[in-house]
Amino acid sequence: MTIKTLKVLKRQAKQIIEQYLPFRKFIEQQQINTKFSQEILLLKGKQKVDNQEQSILFFTTHKCASVYVANILKELIKDTKIIPIDLGGYFWKTGVSKEIIREGHKKALKPFGYLYAPLREPDECLTLIDNIESYQVVLMLRDPRDVLTSMYFSVGYSHIIPTAQQDVALSAREEILQQTIDEFVISEMPKFLKKYNDYCQELLPKSNVLLVKYEDMVTDFNSWLDTLVNFLKFDVNPKIVNKIINQADFTVQKEDIYSHKRQVHPGDHKRKLAPETIERLNSEFGEVLDLLGYEK
Repeated sequence: MTIKTLKVLKRQAKQIIEQYLPFRKFIEQQQINTKFSQEILLLKGKQKVDNQEQSILFFTTHKCASVYVANILKELIKDTKIIPIDLGGYFWKTGVSKEIIREGHKKALKPFGYLYAPLREPDECLTLIDNIESYQVVLMLRDPRDVLTSMYFSVGYSHIIPTAQQDVALSAREEILQQTIDEFVISEMPKFLKKYNDYCQELLPKSNVLLVKYEDMVTDFNSWLDTLVNFLKFDVNPKIVNKIINQADFTVQKEDIYSHKRQVHPGDHKRKLAPETIERLNSEFGEVLDLLGYEK
């Protein structure tokens, strides 16, 4: 098959896809309306709660098992009237602007009746909460050097991209794949350094904030879960806890860069990054690493 023939076939395939794109967008919008019905009602001011249980804010980062832990929290609240809300997922699927995201968080964050999980971008909502002491706050973090390492493989290879983000995300993916992992990590470092500093400065000093770590979750899950359950201000059904424990699985038979669960073992930055890159990260994240108890 010649290059000319391949180009013709590629053009024909693109034309066929474009014919069905409006239908695909319609289907995706219907899926969004179903999956995020509670989020839509809340953002429209039509969501009503009939309980006075403290809302839970689950702050974390990408590549920190954020979806997995959010699902655990959703399981733990099943015997309560707390309503789970995923604003980040809704905004990502719909592809709205930063301004709309900030305004949405400002309207939607309420101190009673909700679980907001996961919240991965502190600059989108942390500064908007005047009474954060009124919430139960769970902060889950991972060694930022491992987070940056994992981000390269996720954004470059495995992350699923919704239609609303196709143009921006695919362009970013092409750009990332032209970089080495060390170049990517150094370029993304300032953004994550700010995020970790925000969390450490704004949340860690507060008495209503529980810090849990990714490394503890994958190495001693039962103790990690006990810490989380004991922090929450409601009784958790033991059957739910047992179910979560029985379903927990952090085994990876073989590392696969195209898999969302590529690998889970702490310290991956030591296996993937150049020594000079690690030295730079150790220097830049020095205070954060010391505060969170990570070795340099």
